[in-house]
Amino acid sequence: MVAQLFIGQGFPVGKVLQAAGVSSSTYYYRPSNGKKGNKPSEYTLTHSGHFISNDVVVDQIKTLLQMEFIDYGYLKVTHWLRLRKEYVINPKKVYRLMKLHDLLNPKKRPKAPNRRWIKDWVPQPDQPFSYLEFDIKYIYIHQQRRNALLISVIDVESRWLLKWKLAWSIRKGQVVALFKTILEYYPLPEYVFVRNDNGSQFVAQAVRDFLEEAGIIQEFTRPATPQQNGHIESYHSIIESAICSRYELQNLEETDILFQRWDRFYNMDRLHSGIGYLSPYEYLLQKGIDMNEYLFHQEAGKTENFVT
Repeated sequence: MVAQLFIGQGFPVGKVLQAAGVSSSTYYYRPSNGKKGNKPSEYTLTHSGHFISNDVVVDQIKTLLQMEFIDYGYLKVTHWLRLRKEYVINPKKVYRLMKLHDLLNPKKRPKAPNRRWIKDWVPQPDQPFSYLEFDIKYIYIHQQRRNALLISVIDVESRWLLKWKLAWSIRKGQVVALFKTILEYYPLPEYVFVRNDNGSQFVAQAVRDFLEEAGIIQEFTRPATPQQNGHIESYHSIIESAICSRYELQNLEETDILFQRWDRFYNMDRLHSGIGYLSPYEYLLQKGIDMNEYLFHQEAGKTENFVT
């Protein structure tokens, strides 16, 4: 600094600073090495006007936390100090004192649910309806200017669409109800696997408990790996190209009717490259399973075990 050079030679500070255009506050400023703000108080005031050392306050907090059944966090400790010791003290100070002396309750980390992660990247069904996949897709309803949710369940081997539901929201209870209908409607094999991602509706304990009680083995894909649930992802991409990009869906009721027509077309007539350019119905027919006959028996109330 040029001004410092002249000041060092004995010239008056004020005149040098004036000639150099430097304010005295800038010249005399010295950076602080500590934190900004007021220094924390070392005492705590009582309502009666006495000052109590923070060391005493900390000892009182330690004594409190050592008492039987006491599991207080800093907020309850603050209220206890105000009520029982008549301190004028705020939660911020109590938190600081407790943190400084390692008296805060340890943070509770949510327990990770015990999930069965997939073993095979691609499902390996040994017969129709032994391996299912399900997921949720957004369906934009133009008139309402909002998304509805479509949950679909398909058979990996035949690509047969077992069940679906369209609604403004899909909660765990609706997932359970969907699978209840599948269990009532389809006589499934003895061992059934179902694969899904980690959506909150699928991770819900009520869904997991229901599937376990039903004897269905639920598997979860790894996070951020939609390809591990590739068959249902593929089905929903078909929905996108065959319906969502072609129709301006007006309301939930009309869209539901449209999906009912789609359901029958997809299962009975639509050619699928993954099963040799057959429809799911034709593929199952080659396996000795006539879904038309099965549907007839269902309507007549005569369900038969067509999958062994």
